[in-house]
Amino acid sequence: MTCDQFCDIVGHFHWRGIYQVTTEEKVDLNKVEVPASVRKTFTTLIVPVGIAVNVLGSVLSSYLKLPLFLDSIGTAVIAAIMGPWIGVVTGIFTNVFMAVVHGDVRAIPFGMCNAATGLIVGLMVKYGLFKNVFWVLVTAVFVALANSMIAAPIATFLFGGVTGAGVDLIVGAFLAAGKNILSATFWARMPVNLLDKGVAVVVAFIVLKSLPETLKSVTLKKNADQ
Repeated sequence: MTCDQFCDIVGHFHWRGIYQVTTEEKVDLNKVEVPASVRKTFTTLIVPVGIAVNVLGSVLSSYLKLPLFLDSIGTAVIAAIMGPWIGVVTGIFTNVFMAVVHGDVRAIPFGMCNAATGLIVGLMVKYGLFKNVFWVLVTAVFVALANSMIAAPIATFLFGGVTGAGVDLIVGAFLAAGKNILSATFWARMPVNLLDKGVAVVVAFIVLKSLPETLKSVTLKKNADQ
């Protein structure tokens, strides 16, 4: 990001703050046109932040040996405030980055799960459904189901059901109970994903509701345009 681009963002938010305070007339900030360059620069800045949050969550989960993934919180947040396709990009690049850094190519195909999280959360926000606790729970279920349906065949056919994650212990329990490997990898992931993606979706909802009006004019309008 160049100095000029940074100044554009700072100047944009500064001008909007002054305009809102010094003008007696009530202004709908969402109706004020935001320069495309500001949105583009903001997107360029915020996607790496989402990726960093995902990577940090994944590292924390591995370090603490948690039966969770914690690698899609950033994806859900970015999708909620920037739209589904930016969320998809964040999810895919998260897994590519983790594969490069850790030297473990197993992360790459699971990028489709991360992308699904971004797509679903982004679409729920875009169509005005991500506004209360009920729809947050519905979104979490949709995301968990999509992730489990995508991850199960990947884990089964590419890695024999074992991926090195904490969920492998649950897969083993289902196999011992007589489930076939595809069924075991799916059902083992459903409760894990309900909790894991539930956390991601709730965090995204809280961040979205806490977003300042000046940022909403950049992010939510961008989301609606996608």
